[in-house]
Amino acid sequence: MSAATSAATGAVTSLDVLCPLCKVPADRETLGCPSCREDLGVLFRLRYAARIDYNRALEALAAGDGGLALGLLHRAVVAEPGLEPARELLESLSVSGSAGSAPGSAPAASERDTPSG
Repeated sequence: MSAATSAATGAVTSLDVLCPLCKVPADRETLGCPSCREDLGVLFRLRYAARIDYNRALEALAAGDGGLALGLLHRAVVAEPGLEPARELLESLSVSGSAGSAPGSAPAASERDTPSG
């Protein structure tokens, strides 16, 4: 699948996790190093944190919790700026305002950008 196809379908490429000792790609099934047998589960969690947050944001949206979804999407984009599906969904929610805003929250960008004088 080409990069354009991946972007169009919302699919993201898999990430490699290398053993810090052996520099060998980890086994995705066991989350361990095939060479030294070190458990690399924590490195997988760190490497995939943005994608986990993105998936949780999708679940939050499905459950009607737009505020939680926005927070998770922000965190995903900060952790992995190139995660286009998260960035696109965050932009879409921010523009549409479909996640809602809490009382007393900061004004919308259009209100902040209005000249005062």
